[in-house]
Amino acid sequence: MSYVADPSVGHGRFRLENHEAVAVTASVESGWLELGGHRQPLAGITVFDLDQDRMVNPASFRIDAEATVTFMLGFPKVAYDSRFGASSAVGLRLSVNGAELQALSPIVFERRIPRN
Repeated sequence: MSYVADPSVGHGRFRLENHEAVAVTASVESGWLELGGHRQPLAGITVFDLDQDRMVNPASFRIDAEATVTFMLGFPKVAYDSRFGASSAVGLRLSVNGAELQALSPIVFERRIPRN
């Protein structure tokens, strides 16, 4: 995340690969922020399919056979002033055809200096 002042985070980027010969259905079970060692649950989650350039239903979306879906997990922005060296990530728990998966999307904050 690049910022000038007041850093915040409002999404994480994830990729789901289906190596099976049949389509699967995924659903977002939960999302959270890991900020400086603390886990904060997320509410108001949305899913945006970057490959199809469209919103999908987080409760049920399809991944075609032998396909990959890259998506953004969105949520209301959370202000966060990261300390130097503190780790930050967006976490995701999915159910894919009944199997549970978890993933983290690391967040790197980069402070920009505005040009006058």
